[in-house]
Amino acid sequence: MNSNNADRIERRAMVIGAIGNLSMAVIAWFTYWYSNSEAVLLDGNYSLIVFIGMVVALSIARIKTRRTETFPLGQFFYESLYSFIKGLMILGVIVMAVATSVVRILLYSRGSTENIPALNPEPILVYASAMVLLSFFLSGYYRLANRRIGGQSSILWTDGKASFVDGVLSLGILVGVFFLRNANAEGGADFVPYLADSIITLVLSVSLVAKPIQIIRESVIELALGKLQNEEEYQACETAIREVCEPEYRLASVHMSKTGSRYLAVAILRPADGGEMVSLDTVRLRRQEILARLSPRFPHLMVELVPRL
Repeated sequence: MNSNNADRIERRAMVIGAIGNLSMAVIAWFTYWYSNSEAVLLDGNYSLIVFIGMVVALSIARIKTRRTETFPLGQFFYESLYSFIKGLMILGVIVMAVATSVVRILLYSRGSTENIPALNPEPILVYASAMVLLSFFLSGYYRLANRRIGGQSSILWTDGKASFVDGVLSLGILVGVFFLRNANAEGGADFVPYLADSIITLVLSVSLVAKPIQIIRESVIELALGKLQNEEEYQACETAIREVCEPEYRLASVHMSKTGSRYLAVAILRPADGGEMVSLDTVRLRRQEILARLSPRFPHLMVELVPRL
């Protein structure tokens, strides 16, 4: 797939995602008005953050391949920077959810139930059911679109995980409301109307916190031009370079990094035993062969072959 088609698929997925998240945010605010649920408000604000991020991501998608005097290799680093900030935002939402839940539990333990808003479960039940379906649909759509372009898009990878987090949070709200409607206060479950969503939120937050940490970690590695973390992609690139260059020349080492959807492969070539020094003409020819093999999978690939004695 050429880079133009890949970029078009990526932008279309982001437009659909932006519309979906703005719709979810608006629905959440209306539901909060009728239900008094802070969890729903938090979920809606999270969707708003995702929507704003998608608008920014659309701008990045338009300019990432643009070369300027300041950025002669393109502006792909904005994709990694976006993923880094998005990871921090997701982590922030989880931390806020945990803090809100802990405060409610402390208020209940001190008998201050009047400071915990009474919930109206019916609107929440309808809202949470719809949000679970929409969030998981968007997450699956992002993953499918990213798979169609060979998994090159850091933006779709990040937003696929963000939508999955949103869907699980909504699922937690749905489970909490289910217990709220069916719990028997006289049977020792008098805490449920006040703490059901808080307990579920804490459990979900613990299970989900690894996802934003993973996003942040991989984004930092990309921004620092560290080694490509996807072992399958790394092996595919190294194998292609080795098959093109050996046995005529000896492949001393290969470094492959990723910044957004741009990949950089740097290979050190040495003369084979008893062979001649690698010439610049040979470097150009081998580089063209490698790009011809790998460009369908990595449209924004840069290959540098460095001859050494």
